[in-house]
Order: sequence, then structure tokens, then C-alpha cells
Amino acid sequence: MEIPAGSRWLRDDRVTRRDSGILQYDCLEPCLAELLDRSALRFANRVAVVDRCGRALTYRELWAAAARVAGGLLDQGVGPADRVVVCQPNGVRWLIGFLGVVLAGGVPVLPDPSCSPEEAAEIEVHSGAVLTLDSDLPDGVAFLDGGASPDELAVLYYVRVAGGGLRGVELTNTNVLSTIEAVAHAMDLVGDGVRTVLTAPLSTAVGCSVQLLPTLAFGGTVVVSGSRVIRAPWRHLRAAFPASRFVRGWGVAETGGIGLLLPSEHRFRHPRSVGVPFGGIEVALLGPDAEHGVGELLCRGPSVARRYWRDPCATDEAFTDDGWFRTGDQVRIDDEGFVDQIAVRVS
Repeated sequence: MEIPAGSRWLRDDRVTRRDSGILQYDCLEPCLAELLDRSALRFANRVAVVDRCGRALTYRELWAAAARVAGGLLDQGVGPADRVVVCQPNGVRWLIGFLGVVLAGGVPVLPDPSCSPEEAAEIEVHSGAVLTLDSDLPDGVAFLDGGASPDELAVLYYVRVAGGGLRGVELTNTNVLSTIEAVAHAMDLVGDGVRTVLTAPLSTAVGCSVQLLPTLAFGGTVVVSGSRVIRAPWRHLRAAFPASRFVRGWGVAETGGIGLLLPSEHRFRHPRSVGVPFGGIEVALLGPDAEHGVGELLCRGPSVARRYWRDPCATDEAFTDDGWFRTGDQVRIDDEGFVDQIAVRVS
């Protein structure tokens, strides 16, 4: 059963329905590299990233470092659409390596942070990667690829699934750019002084697509940690950053890292809810009790992946012909569109 789109919260009028029946953003940049390049030029003198020791890089400095990595990758034979595995510490070096792959025209392959060295090697083979960045970053003459098309692969996330295996989630430029627009609109990132403390590993959809890239796209500053993840309780984070905005939400790599967001003003009235759809995401319920508001959560929208990498059987099980992704999560949706999780898929 489809839940009508158009929640009165987090509404974005730039999202329109296309002939495919799926909501899409109007006037996106052609690809991630072009969006970030424009941002680097526009905000050249702003601080782009700060590490845990307080060391900072401006957008100009960050872009210069990434462009040299791109040139080094070109010297090593990396070409347009080639996959490159990024296995770097969770910090500034990871960011420079990731951006270097993007500027070289390649596709960053991001292993789940729980991957062992053996699993990372398997990902390199399965993804068809031409190179793995697991030590010193390459250095060459600064280079910027001419750009890719909206439907071309932008990033390949490897996520852990039931049974402990790994699966590659394909996200196109349109998917990633739609996530950026959705987060920027919902979190009001436009303006000076935006700082984002990265609370998820950079190699995850939440850390990269939801927290990192929207901040960089709109000239904000990202604060990165050298650890895989910040595990401080929310009350400690609120105490450390009293002026910050804290939100609850839900998303997986297959939905671009986004999906549902709980407006802060509704946190106490809906204490169990993970939010309402936003960013062009539509939801549906599957199961015998769907008409009563209970069932498996289905999502579709501009940020939702098209398939799993080189896994047609898993793709057929999880993605429908009309664009719906079966999340495997059991939820309850009330009359106002707020979603409560009942049971979460094992992943």
C-alpha cells in the first residue's frame, strides 16, 4: 500500500514527478565533481575541514591536495569510471584520497568500516577496482576530469548484509546529488558558519553522502575524527555543542543514506518515531496488515539506488521494476505519516 506523498513537513517544491513516476529534483549539476569544484572556487578562502588536533585546510588547500592526488592517479592509469578502493584512516587523508578519485573521474569504492583486510581484498576483486589507496596517496600534476553524466556511477558502497556478507550498492551522480540537495534543504545548510561534526565513519553513506558532501557543497566546515566512529552519547554531544541542531532519522546506503527525518519540534510528541519522508522519498507498506499501517517499509525516490553491483539475484529480490526498494524493516505509519520502527533488518 502506497502512502500519499507530500508531507506538510520538510516539503521541497523543487521535487517533481517524472514520466517514470518517481519524484526527481530539477536543475541538478551533471555530476558530483562539477558541484564540488564550483563549491571550491566559490568558497576558496573558507575553512573546509578541521581534524581532531585542530589542523585546518581551506577549500583552496583541500582542492589543491585532491587535484594532485587526481594527477597521481592519472599517472597510474586510472581513467574515467575506473573503480578505486579508498582504504585510509578516518580523517583528512581519507577525504583527500576520496576527492582525488572523484576529480580523476574515477568511482570511489568504500568498504564497510567493519571489513577485515581479507574482505577488503575481496571487495577489490568484486568491484573490478584498478587500484586500492591503502598507503601513501599518489602525487602528480594537478588534474580535474571533464565530468560525468547524471546516470553514471558516482560511488560504490559495500555494506554488510544478513549472514555477514558484503554487497555493493551503486549510487549514480543523480542519487548522490539528490541526497545533497535533500539534506541541505532539510537542515538549512545555506549560509555562513555551518559546521558539521562527523559522527559516522566517512566510508558509510551517512558519513559521506549525508554529513560530509552536503557540508562541502554549501561551503561549510567538516570536523573529522581520526577514529572510525564517534561513540559519545547524545547528551554529551549536546553538552559539547549546545548551539548545534540534533535530529533523528533513518536511512540506508540503498536509499542514499537518507529516507526519513524527524523534525525537532515533533521529537517529544512522537518519541518512538524515526521521522517522515523527505527529499522526494516516497514510502509504501508491504504485507497483510499494510492497510492498517503496519508492514515492511518500501522506499523510492531520487536518491534510491538502482541495483546492487554485479548481483542480479539480490537486485531482483530488493528492487522492484517500478523503483521501490524493499528495506526489510517492519514499521508502523500513523495517519500523519510518522514512521515508527518495529523491527530492523539484520545488516
